[in-house]
Amino acid sequence: MTGSDRGAGTSSARRRAAGAAALGTLVSLGVGACTAGQPAGDVAAAPSSAFLPDDRVAVTDAPPPEAPQAVLSFASWEEATASVEAAGYVSPLIEDGGTCTLRLTRGGDEVSITVPGTADATTTVCGGFSVPDERLAAGTWSLRLAYSSGTADVESAPVDVEVPA
Repeated sequence: MTGSDRGAGTSSARRRAAGAAALGTLVSLGVGACTAGQPAGDVAAAPSSAFLPDDRVAVTDAPPPEAPQAVLSFASWEEATASVEAAGYVSPLIEDGGTCTLRLTRGGDEVSITVPGTADATTTVCGGFSVPDERLAAGTWSLRLAYSSGTADVESAPVDVEVPA
């Protein structure tokens, strides 16, 4: 081996050693970032209670009703269309073909409008209700969503909407 060959071998070995040291530093920094705030020697692990079994519901999820329920999720007077607009759903029922009826009552007056129920991912949707002002006298109207099919006959809690004069 000549002197220049020996120098090339030594230089190559030094580069490999420097590369290994740099890699070791990067790995240490990466692991350190994952366990920052942990005392030395402790391993950061999620407690077993951090994961819920499949049969448990997360706190943020409302439990589904056991029997179908109608929910009037939106009801208001819309100035731009001069109408009462509303929408709702039936849960946990998922089907097409039922009848959604929006009933508006005020004293002895009653106005109703129907739309077909439409299956969605988790509910039956009752949407697109619009009752124009020429069908409604000014005052407070009580709205209820009713749903009827071969599977369910349900009605929502009332929601009041003020129709302006």
